[in-house]
Amino acid sequence: MKNQYIIRKATVKDLKDILRLNFDLFKKEYKEFDKSLNMKWTYSDEGKRYFKSRIAKKDGFLEVIELDGKIIGYLVGGMSDKWDYRIKAEYAEAENMIIDKKYRNKGLGAKIMKDFINWCKKNKVNYISLTASVGNKPAIEFYRCLGFKDYNLILEMKLKKK
Repeated sequence: MKNQYIIRKATVKDLKDILRLNFDLFKKEYKEFDKSLNMKWTYSDEGKRYFKSRIAKKDGFLEVIELDGKIIGYLVGGMSDKWDYRIKAEYAEAENMIIDKKYRNKGLGAKIMKDFINWCKKNKVNYISLTASVGNKPAIEFYRCLGFKDYNLILEMKLKKK
């Protein structure tokens, strides 16, 4: 059957496609928003370990969107460290997500994000956070439509080398 989107839990067999999509995400973010990204991270041992861990461990979430046998998107997240200065609660983070450009605006991002929110509810999470580049207005509006609110604003200054 053609054009059948399947959203499912990722397996280690999906790692090659997840890395490909993550590298696409890094290229987009680097080009449009953040020149500080380490463009070697995705395919590094650390990058591969990160994704394998989110697939295998109970405190991680990684779902993929598949179309006709090809992975076209994913969302990765999981439980996050508790912040000492905040109340005792369970925290999770939607760490990164991408859907191949030609498959956006079809409700797939909302579906996969709602799956993550439901996973958080099952894991008794109290607070979900995510980070978006301030210039990425479409992503910010997407997250706001799902119920996320502006919370922290991180300001940064790049110093010139002497």
